[in-house]
Amino acid sequence: MSLPESNPGPTTSLRSLRQCYVVGWGIVSIIVMIDALWIATSDHSVRWTSLLPPCKATLVLLGIAIMLRAIGRFPRYHVVTKKLRYFRVSDTAAWSALLSFFVSASFILSYLCVSLDAPLIERSLIAFDRSLGFDWPVVYQWVLAHPLVSGVFEFAYASGRWQLIAIPVFLGLFGTREELPAFFFLLVIASCYLLLISTPFPATSAFVHFNVSDNAAKATVSDFALLRVGSLKVIDLDNAQGLVSLPSFHTALAVLFTYSLRRFPRLVCIAAPLNVIMILSTPTQGGHYLADVIAGLLLFALTFFTYNAIVRRRSPLPNAIALPRGGMADIAARERPL
Repeated sequence: MSLPESNPGPTTSLRSLRQCYVVGWGIVSIIVMIDALWIATSDHSVRWTSLLPPCKATLVLLGIAIMLRAIGRFPRYHVVTKKLRYFRVSDTAAWSALLSFFVSASFILSYLCVSLDAPLIERSLIAFDRSLGFDWPVVYQWVLAHPLVSGVFEFAYASGRWQLIAIPVFLGLFGTREELPAFFFLLVIASCYLLLISTPFPATSAFVHFNVSDNAAKATVSDFALLRVGSLKVIDLDNAQGLVSLPSFHTALAVLFTYSLRRFPRLVCIAAPLNVIMILSTPTQGGHYLADVIAGLLLFALTFFTYNAIVRRRSPLPNAIALPRGGMADIAARERPL
């Protein structure tokens, strides 16, 4: 499959992109400080050995970014570095390091938020679903009775994990300079809204509420109840679970993934149906209510409009809507590191 040439984006200067990166690390640092202060003032802790993989990954990626940037500074290597896109790989590694650290820090914060034990709202969600004619147990049993549908749903739902890794890397290597930073900040805003909504309005997973017979499914959300009753004190990132019901983050991510590939029509032809199926699979594979899925769609809409409102205020953040084609100077600028 041949990839289309990415359009260079003159709307965001190299200096602004560097500022974006600093802002990104500033946001992650704030989340880390919140995690650290919360843990220090509570009886929770993090299994430190589970922090080693994301920390190592971050350091390795930053090391690669710095090394490639340094090599690219030598005039004798200009031909090689340009041909092998050293600067592109360097920028991608740097943003991937930031993304990796953000995901780990936000996972810890999501666990701490669940421990606040706010009143549960799943009865309201179930009532809302039934008002729309959606009966979760009936739908769940229907999917189980059709192995082909269940298998396709399982694959699509699980794809969210590797799409979260593959799409940013692809954008960094083949998209315009703005697209990977835009992806990162859209993810950050969506995650912040997710915690702001889910913390005061938690809900038990449909797997648990309806007491499904699949113990493996219930085990994927078992930390939720343990955190609320205070019996889970040690957060283990190696076995981290998605504990948010409302809104469905898988749904918001499905839209984000498809939207992020909008400049690559052939990939969108693959990503769009895959992510539509992922949204459809969310109730039965993720234990979500239909209300969660609808809220997930609204979450992405809120994220998108918030991001672009920030951009319109002349923020250094890259434009997420339109990137007009630039001249030769912009093409040259795209091959320089942050």
